[in-house]
Amino acid sequence: MLATEIFHKLKDIGTSSWAVWSEENENSLDFFLSKQDSFHSRVVFVGLNRSNAANDSSKVAPLSNFHTKGHRGDKRLKRFIQDANQSNLIGGFMTDISEQIETNSDKVSIEAKDAVKRFAEKIRLIDDSQTRHIICFGDKVFNTFTDAIGISKNRVRVNQENKIKEVEVKGKNETWHLYRVWHYSNYGDFIHKSEIELPLQLKYINDGMYFRNGLEATGSNRALSKKRLRNDSELRTIQRC
Repeated sequence: MLATEIFHKLKDIGTSSWAVWSEENENSLDFFLSKQDSFHSRVVFVGLNRSNAANDSSKVAPLSNFHTKGHRGDKRLKRFIQDANQSNLIGGFMTDISEQIETNSDKVSIEAKDAVKRFAEKIRLIDDSQTRHIICFGDKVFNTFTDAIGISKNRVRVNQENKIKEVEVKGKNETWHLYRVWHYSNYGDFIHKSEIELPLQLKYINDGMYFRNGLEATGSNRALSKKRLRNDSELRTIQRC
């Protein structure tokens, strides 16, 4: 269970939130407190940064990142994670890699090593998970991690079926599985990435977490394991750091 002291410490960081959404679209502090038992950092969702709307702190509620009322992309995340019952993803920590407030993502400047160090310090407050699945929304976020850690491009696997980028990073006491998925707010010519491909990418991560964690497959997971062994053997040979 997430300690209440840590909950409030993270609540006061404007980029923080959790992968749960109120059915009434009233994501109040009381709502998040009622879900505290389900929060974890086995899965962490990472965006780039907050938009200019976050400059008006009087209108920004605690933990509202990824939960803005009426926001098309945030509603997609609820549909693709909670409504789709992606049980391994629900309750995961959500944050941004940059604290900079800027609507134009091209203007967001990141010092990769500092950003990833801050990220690691933050998630280690939550729990002592030895394996974490870090889902990066977009290439800029994913590349921040790989640049900071020193992962060469030829070590990143690309699943040609669902377009996920994936690499495993082994540290002394924990393992990170890094994924690049599409951003959730695409529209126009790129709406298919958010509406069609992203939910499949999230399902792929959710369904595959048990064998990436080294857990024994049982029941329905065993059948899924056999299918994935046949169809996805290349990606399961994960590169080491």
